[in-house]
Amino acid sequence: MKFPLTTRYSDYDTKGHVNNALYLTYFEAAKHLLWREAWKQNPDPPFVVAEATVRFLSPAMIGDPLEIDISTKEIRTRSWIWQFRITDARDGRAVAEGSTVQVYYDYTKRQAVPIPDDVRALLESGKPEDAKT
Repeated sequence: MKFPLTTRYSDYDTKGHVNNALYLTYFEAAKHLLWREAWKQNPDPPFVVAEATVRFLSPAMIGDPLEIDISTKEIRTRSWIWQFRITDARDGRAVAEGSTVQVYYDYTKRQAVPIPDDVRALLESGKPEDAKT
């Protein structure tokens, strides 16, 4: 799914481009929007992020309209990978890409647990067509 990405003045550093630390925040915003859009009955899912990567491709400057695309890359027994791509909404220029590994988590037991079937189905619906098995 693609979402518009609104940058704030505080996102920029003294060089006028988005500070690299903000890209993980953008990934978090996309995850929240995806989850809220796709699974309305549980807006606060029990998962934690186990790993995050960002690859910077070109700078986003003040005023650049951005879009972020999020999709499910892989689903495992207790975890899944979301991949992200941030582009300039005007011309499709790639700005950044990355991924996060989420672990389905039982906060009471403080441990990873298997992904329930309904959540697995939701995650399957967010996979790119060419990645479906």
